[in-house]
Amino acid sequence: MKNLIKTIFLFGILYLVFIYRTPIIRFMMIHVVYHDSLFAREANSYVRNQDWLYVQKTDEFYPKNKQDILNLFYTALDNGWEEVTFYCDETYDACLNDMQSLTDDNHILSSINNLVTTLNSYHRIYVTTNAFGRVHIQFERTYTEDQKKEIQAKVDQLYDELITPSMNTEEKIRVIHDYIINHTTYDREQADYFEENNNFYTTTSSTAYGPLFIGKAVCSGYTDAMALFLDKMQIPNYKIASYNHIWNFVYVDGQWKHLDLTWDDPVMTNGENVLSYNLFLISTDTLEKENFEKHSYDKLIYLEAK
Repeated sequence: MKNLIKTIFLFGILYLVFIYRTPIIRFMMIHVVYHDSLFAREANSYVRNQDWLYVQKTDEFYPKNKQDILNLFYTALDNGWEEVTFYCDETYDACLNDMQSLTDDNHILSSINNLVTTLNSYHRIYVTTNAFGRVHIQFERTYTEDQKKEIQAKVDQLYDELITPSMNTEEKIRVIHDYIINHTTYDREQADYFEENNNFYTTTSSTAYGPLFIGKAVCSGYTDAMALFLDKMQIPNYKIASYNHIWNFVYVDGQWKHLDLTWDDPVMTNGENVLSYNLFLISTDTLEKENFEKHSYDKLIYLEAK
């Protein structure tokens, strides 16, 4: 009789294990197999630690909705992590589908990339998922560690040479704006290639390295370089991108203003080197009133610019 009871009890246990095998395996995967990957690492020295209207910093590694995923993605980017792992909450049935839609259409992810500091931006991401709700993201960063050090040293040097304590915020921005434009020419050849082939890839002129070291840039190069100085001055800022253009967005004297060095460094047919202020710290109202070409952006993401 005792043996029969033991046998029934054993089969009962096996039956329960079979019925609940998925949550059991999920529990083991989260708390045993991948336990060490589910923790917050320290941020690097370039972290911005800024919350925006669209995304905010988080320590939640079990997202319950799409906003949680976006916040976690932003946190990993802003902190400069090379990778991040998280598990979809059991109640979040659409989690993997939402993650797949984000990676299939990277408009949102690349826009979030514009909200982090230049030296923590990514060039490519690699996402893997499994049936137990595990998501692993690896970042291929735009700048190598050696490039970061070289660029930061150049920014520090120029800042000390160009900025004086008597300058107000707008004067500081103007000095850097003028320096970058006066020492940079628009890389028309590279820009034409991007446009003709509908293919953008990282080159020296598409990063801050172009304006700071070789004197050539496309819009992303101008914008990255300017953003570095804005961060150096501890001025809240991020980058705004349209379909085929990017520029700086800056918080000055209690107001958000647009700043576009690319358009303030126009390419002249006679080769003349021109410096303008047409898009120097202008309001969103002015930007829309003037209807500048290539400056249409997603106001559902860049909410500060509404």
